[in-house]
Amino acid sequence: MPEKKPKMPIRVSYGICFWLFMIANLAGVLIEGFFYLIAFGRWETHVVTMWGPFCLLYGFGTVGFYLMAAALQGKGYVLELIGYALVGDGLEVIGGLLLEFGLSMRAWDYSDYFMNFRGHICLRMTIVWALVGFAYSRFCPLISKGLSQFEHGIFRVLIIILSVFMLINMVYTVICIARWSRRHQGIKAESSFEEFLDQRYDDEYMSKRFIEWKFLDQPE
Repeated sequence: MPEKKPKMPIRVSYGICFWLFMIANLAGVLIEGFFYLIAFGRWETHVVTMWGPFCLLYGFGTVGFYLMAAALQGKGYVLELIGYALVGDGLEVIGGLLLEFGLSMRAWDYSDYFMNFRGHICLRMTIVWALVGFAYSRFCPLISKGLSQFEHGIFRVLIIILSVFMLINMVYTVICIARWSRRHQGIKAESSFEEFLDQRYDDEYMSKRFIEWKFLDQPE
């Protein structure tokens, strides 16, 4: 009887996770754009940074599924499905609550769906995340092997440079969105920097940049 071929391991490293994060950020925006173009005849994307076409939820979600796949490899299908559901729901709950209580905003709303929590998660999306994560995990060993080739030499330098850029990008994004929220609440600029933000990134600009984001007191 031939020996059973061992499963290809899923390797975890910062380099692999970083490239996965960056690829998913960009791919998510492009997939959404083409979907809206085909379905509705217009290009529409949902970026979550001030600089560049990046949707961080796709990035963090993809890395989260990857880490869960590595942790649960060989643990059984049921446990895997539960794990991927928790990753998807966890990101949506954390993101939704931060927007709701930190900025009085909402970027998505499942309030009309069965078994939802404050509109941030619902049973339907929990099932979707479980299935998406499960399907995606089947490719994680190949992803691990492929991205391992881009951790050394010039790629190590790129990882450092892009990591610093993305960190600054995310911090700057939080600052700009926080000022947008404070401005909506009628709080005047308290520094020349906040005045710059008000002029450079006014309400119209921010509404176009973050398409589906709404303040909780805005009419539907």
